[in-house]
Amino acid sequence: MDINVIYFSQTGNTRKVAKAMADVFKKAGHDTRAIGFNKLQPTDFTDADLIGVGAPCFESQAPSHVREYLWDLPELTGEKAFVFSTSGGGPGKVLYDLAKPLMKKGAEVVGGFLSRGTCYYPVPCLKGRFPERPDAQDLAKAEAFASALLDHISSGISGPMPKSRPDALKHGAGFYNIVGAMMNDSLVRLLMPKPKVDNDKCTECGWCAAECPTNSMSLIPKPIIAKTCFRCYRCITGCPEEALSVKWGISNFMVWTLYNQTFEYWLGDIQKGERLY
Repeated sequence: MDINVIYFSQTGNTRKVAKAMADVFKKAGHDTRAIGFNKLQPTDFTDADLIGVGAPCFESQAPSHVREYLWDLPELTGEKAFVFSTSGGGPGKVLYDLAKPLMKKGAEVVGGFLSRGTCYYPVPCLKGRFPERPDAQDLAKAEAFASALLDHISSGISGPMPKSRPDALKHGAGFYNIVGAMMNDSLVRLLMPKPKVDNDKCTECGWCAAECPTNSMSLIPKPIIAKTCFRCYRCITGCPEEALSVKWGISNFMVWTLYNQTFEYWLGDIQKGERLY
């Protein structure tokens, strides 16, 4: 088979999972490519026998620019696909966000996989959750999922694979599914602070403009942030000069009220004994 594993990854968590799965496919003799979103072409979805689509979890959902891209794809009738994500807690509807547009375009989504990933979102109450994840065990699970996926497809059995997460193919009604449904970009922009540039630290290197996933950053000559910024804060977490920052204030408390450890144990998917910090 020709297999394309397509992923959006800012800090490397989702990339690690994508490449672990791709290695399994390659070792099984399949022509496999792991393709980052910044190098993606629409034909990468139509010129393969199997498509994998992965992204990190933002506010209990898939990043909006990934969702928008998937909804704009051409018809995928007859294609087989799977989805995967990395999450620092409260994954909500992230897998379904990736699977739904593929299914609406006619693809048969046969499974979904979710892994923990270190939370790099810089709001103080979340930063650093699930340190050093995905770890070796997480990647071994990703590899096992990929092997099971190949077995399922080669069996000729239609429908979802047995080891798939059920929330990949069905919209749940849990607390974090509701949170994900509510948190559109406009609301996130209202609730979360806009990054500020320290002109004394900024060297106009252009890193932030090159890395911004929504092309919301331009240099004139210092960084200017457009209204399309959806508060992923990649510019803050990666700036080599630490020239961007925010004042969290009440925003940190609002995030804590939704994603505190107690709520996530009760209403999310954190397991007993799982280390958050």
